[in-house]
Amino acid sequence: MRTLVRTLRTTIGRHDDAAWVHPAPFGEREPIPTLSNDLLDATGVVGLRPPRTTGDSHLLRPLTHLIHGPVRHIVIDDASTLPTTALTELHELAVLAAAQLWLLIDVADRPSSRGTGLTRDAHAADVLDWATSTAHLTHPDDLARWWATRTPANPTCPPSPPRWWHTPLTEAAPLPTACDDHTEAGRVACLLAKLRRALTTGDATPTAARARLTDYTNHPDTTVTDRWHLTAAGRDLYTPGLDALRRTHPDAEDTTLADIPHDGSHITLRGHDIPVHQDHQPALARLRTSRHLAGCLPHEPVAGLFDELPGYPDTHPPGPRPRPLGPLPQLHPPAPS
Repeated sequence: MRTLVRTLRTTIGRHDDAAWVHPAPFGEREPIPTLSNDLLDATGVVGLRPPRTTGDSHLLRPLTHLIHGPVRHIVIDDASTLPTTALTELHELAVLAAAQLWLLIDVADRPSSRGTGLTRDAHAADVLDWATSTAHLTHPDDLARWWATRTPANPTCPPSPPRWWHTPLTEAAPLPTACDDHTEAGRVACLLAKLRRALTTGDATPTAARARLTDYTNHPDTTVTDRWHLTAAGRDLYTPGLDALRRTHPDAEDTTLADIPHDGSHITLRGHDIPVHQDHQPALARLRTSRHLAGCLPHEPVAGLFDELPGYPDTHPPGPRPRPLGPLPQLHPPAPS
């Protein structure tokens, strides 16, 4: 099993649309908050600051990034350490995100049952029963062969040397340019693609990756667009989304879910469609999806967080009421493309 895992991590590290998750031990704690942080780290959403001590009590935050991100394969190492309730949550997450879930289970292992309320043998049998009835079982050789023969999505994107992730990026050193596969997406997209591969192979840790993203943000050659993409790819969904709304129109904070399409390409304000700058669209799309997953209805406000009430259709919570919309400036329809 150890040889298989080492081979798989090297092989899967060729693909930037895959995320390798090694679940952290949760002991007597709830597994979902820990698993939420693990999923965010594995998909490259390490953030620009150390994460909170505990994660969300749900998987909606990593689900939002999976829906709007390039990751299409999630590999869970030591899946037998997770209770079947967590495996069910992961299965639902993969279905909603249109991603493929790979669970590595050592049938000869009797994992610890701490936090499951079961004995070691009962927990192992419970995991195998869940996998047999829910998943498609694949022989390890077939699994390794499939990944070895799969064509990478971005074949000309070279990996960064392992030492690069642990060497401070000085202001005098130039920022690496985007590879040929990410010329249009920008160097931040190229950096995040290499980051996911380095996390899969073990060449980088979430802490080292966070320091590298911070170096990028503070580098004098980093453009405003680069910083916006770095912020939009972070763990904070609320602040970048609200900033995108404010930069689109001063009264756009009061828009509802129905006023914003899934891709965040424009907002509808009093019957007028206002285009959103392409650099702001990812952040707005993530905010809109997060509110939709939180149970908001189309007529409810888009400004909010996962842990807040889904919305207030008739009354507003205590505090200042939303300011009324001012007169809409004269809008000119965009030229046909």
